[in-house]
Amino acid sequence: MNSEIKTGFLVVADISGYTRFLADTELEHANGIIKDLFDAMVPEFNKSVTISKFMGDAIFAHVENIAYEKSQFMIDFSSRIYGAFADKKELININTDCECNACKHMSELDLKMFLHHGEYGVQEFNGNKELAGSDVNAIFRLMKNNVVETTNIEAYLLITQNALNAMEIDFNEADPLASSETYEHIGELKFLIEDLNSKWKKNKQVKKHYVRADDKLLMDELSIDLCVSPDIAFLMYTKPEWRKQNLHADKIDIFNSGKKTQGEGTELHCHHGKEVFKMQITDWNQGDYISIKHVLPFGVIVHQTNDFVRTKNGCTMKIRFRDVESTNLVSKFLLGKVRRELQKGFPEAFKGLLAGMQEFATKISKDDPSLRVN
Repeated sequence: MNSEIKTGFLVVADISGYTRFLADTELEHANGIIKDLFDAMVPEFNKSVTISKFMGDAIFAHVENIAYEKSQFMIDFSSRIYGAFADKKELININTDCECNACKHMSELDLKMFLHHGEYGVQEFNGNKELAGSDVNAIFRLMKNNVVETTNIEAYLLITQNALNAMEIDFNEADPLASSETYEHIGELKFLIEDLNSKWKKNKQVKKHYVRADDKLLMDELSIDLCVSPDIAFLMYTKPEWRKQNLHADKIDIFNSGKKTQGEGTELHCHHGKEVFKMQITDWNQGDYISIKHVLPFGVIVHQTNDFVRTKNGCTMKIRFRDVESTNLVSKFLLGKVRRELQKGFPEAFKGLLAGMQEFATKISKDDPSLRVN
């Protein structure tokens, strides 16, 4: 039996209410519903992490990708998994008129996510790989907690202090959703709770600013092929230290309005010499697309969307700009002039960005071959 020690993120997605659901409902329909929910989540897991095993009502996975560290990637990943689960449950409910107990009680099912970071051993035994170690034990012990009783949050993401440290996100013990549990042989584990269901509902209500290919565009779509996955390309564009390099900025100020992570509403001020370019994130869909509102002088607005499309050898990043918009009388008079200047300057500026991202993708995938899509 061989063992290899690794360091990375450990994640568990646990369907709550599963045991009671199976016990109180028709098994055939109940199993079909559970399978549909897992089928919705598994492709999202496979995009970004390695599934270690299925455990009846849960999925256990791990990832040692250092690119995900010093970023909010794994928090966004957890929200993406919950979104796949909740969207599927909502769709099943809409499309069924079945009166069986399984279908009637499906609403009682929900999802809890657990995120930890630490060391784990990968043991190969009879051709199967198993994860073991104190940190593996810790994430499973954390599934037994008092979160629901103390917060009344049924669908949550539990993020340990270790995971937050790996993401370089501060752990604030004064946060109302900060807590801890103490376990025998492990000790105290501090963690933060995030309400996944509230976040999912809020995201569905947010007005989207996605720039479509058939919108009235400021200029032709720009695109570049990258040798990394959509997840890594998205990080290249959004991870602060990487974004600064790719935009050739002297400094980037990030204003999150009290939030710990970037997302809809985050403002970015990019410093290039004496010039400061202001923009706001309007859509944040990790590994899929990001939309940005550029705030130009005199109240002129330009909306931008970057698509990250998976390909055989990595992904293609596509950038589209909707035609300029005015927010006041002055900007309305200036639209024609601003449009002409942007149509002249934007293509060259962003072609430089795209070439830089292609070079950066090649560099990081050379430094860490696991980032390259073969």
